[in-house]
Amino acid sequence: MDGDGDGGVVGDVDRQWVVTPNGTVIPNTNYPLKRVFYGMAYVPLNAQLPTCYNTQQSVDDEIQLLAQATKRIRLYGTDCNVLRYTLNSIQRLKLDLKIIVGIWIDTTNATYARQRDEFYSVVATYGWDNIIGVSVGNEVLFDKYQPEEVLLASIKEVKAKVVALGHPEIPVFTSDLESANRPPLTNNEDKAGVNLHPFFAGVPVSDAASWFWSYLNNTVKGAVNTGNTTPIDVWITEVGWPTFPANGNINASIPSIPNLQTFIDTWLCEANANNTPYYFFEFFDAPWKIWPGSAVEGFWGLMTIDKKLKVKLPDCLAN
Repeated sequence: MDGDGDGGVVGDVDRQWVVTPNGTVIPNTNYPLKRVFYGMAYVPLNAQLPTCYNTQQSVDDEIQLLAQATKRIRLYGTDCNVLRYTLNSIQRLKLDLKIIVGIWIDTTNATYARQRDEFYSVVATYGWDNIIGVSVGNEVLFDKYQPEEVLLASIKEVKAKVVALGHPEIPVFTSDLESANRPPLTNNEDKAGVNLHPFFAGVPVSDAASWFWSYLNNTVKGAVNTGNTTPIDVWITEVGWPTFPANGNINASIPSIPNLQTFIDTWLCEANANNTPYYFFEFFDAPWKIWPGSAVEGFWGLMTIDKKLKVKLPDCLAN
C-alpha cells in the first residue's frame, strides 16, 4: 500500500473502500480488534454538554470494544457521567481495564470545580482499584484556557486531595504539548503528559515514526526535566494520525486511512517493543469537533462513529 498517497481511495486484494455521503472513505471490511495498544484515548460517543446523549448502556458497549484493544484508557473529563459510567462498566462487567481520570479545564473556573468535585464523588463510590493516574487539564497552556499559575494551583490541589484520600502513589499531572511541559510546570507534576503528533510536524507519513522517536529522545525527554532535581517520566498522552479530509494536510502530513495504516504499521510495534507508555488518539471519530475550516479534528478515530475499525492491526500485543 502506498501510505504516502494523496488520501484518495486505494484498493488491493486485502481491502475494499466505501465513500460515505459526506465524502469520508471507510473500509468495507470487518477487521478484528486486537489488544495491541498500550493505552487508548477515549471520549464516549455523544457525551457532550448540554445534551449528554450517552447512557450507561452505550458506554457498556464501547468499553467492551475498548477492552479488546487495550488495558488502559485515558479520559478527558467527568461531565455527562463519563467517569461514573466508565468505572461502572469496568467493574460490573469485570473487565481488565485501568483508567487515567481526566479533569477538564477551560476558561471558566466553574468547569474545573464541577469536574474536580465529580471526580471525588465517583471515587467515593467506586474506589481506586482501576485508577492509574489523574490528568488535570488537557492542552490548557497551548490553548490558553488558563495561565500557568492557575493550572499549577489546580494540579497541587488535586494532588493534595489524592494524597489525603490515601493514594500518594497515583500520579497527578497535566497533558500538553512538549513546549508547555517545562519547569516550573514539570517541577510540580508526577509525570510529564506529552501530546506528541508527527502529523503536526508536517512530515510525510513514511517518516512519521522516525520523526517521533528522534523528537522524543532528543528533544522532549531532556526539555521536560530541565531544572528538575528529581527527573520525571514522560507519558505520551496522545499520538495518532487523522484520516480525513485530504485537504486538511499540514505540509506533507496528509490525513487518510491509508496513511493511518502506514503509521500503525511503522510505529506501533516499535512502541510496544520498547515499552513506551502511550495513549493512542483516539478510539472513535469525534464529529462534534468539526467546525467550518477545521474538519480534520473530528477524524482521528481508530474507529468510525458506527464502530467500524478503519485499519488492519498488527499482531504485536501490548503489555
